[in-house]
Amino acid sequence: MLKIIDLEKKYNDVIFDHVSIDMSKPGLYIFQGINGSGKSTLLKIIAGTIFKSSGKIEKDITISYLPDKYTMPKLMTVISYVESILEIYGKKNEASTLIGMYQIPKRRIGELSKGNQQKLGLLQILANDADCYILDEPIDGLDDFAKHLFKNIITEKIKNGSIVIMSLHGKNLYSDLKPRIFDVKNKEIIERKKRKNEE
Repeated sequence: MLKIIDLEKKYNDVIFDHVSIDMSKPGLYIFQGINGSGKSTLLKIIAGTIFKSSGKIEKDITISYLPDKYTMPKLMTVISYVESILEIYGKKNEASTLIGMYQIPKRRIGELSKGNQQKLGLLQILANDADCYILDEPIDGLDDFAKHLFKNIITEKIKNGSIVIMSLHGKNLYSDLKPRIFDVKNKEIIERKKRKNEE
């Protein structure tokens, strides 16, 4: 279960004003809007990294969350970092296989390109067996290979009953996954109506 009920968030001004969304069913949920519209704030609230002002977040699921900005130890090697992350998941022996699948060079993290650092972030989040994956602008900086790989992985996650929530700019590349798309603007979150050929 994952429900947002009468959510309100305030900083100096109201960001969200009494928003309610039910995202309990497995599938893809996409939030779109301009910079500063509140997409990242919403994902942080759902993930539990910042507090809401009022309302409820009802959830009884495990969550794996990738924020839009994160840091990794730049002097650590990719293999050591992935092994340490996967050891938490009980999957340390899968490190080399996953690094190869994502095509991440086995260098120090600080020597990686922006795209490869983004792939490393995705690897560490998607390798976790969670009920829900929350990803803030996950495809920024990815090349076509990585975008295709990411889509295949989240497709498999959804088939296995997971909820995938992400924010995106611009064109929706996932229409064949029949996502629920929400526009974030003017303190509201409005679900976009599906066209007949998308139903």
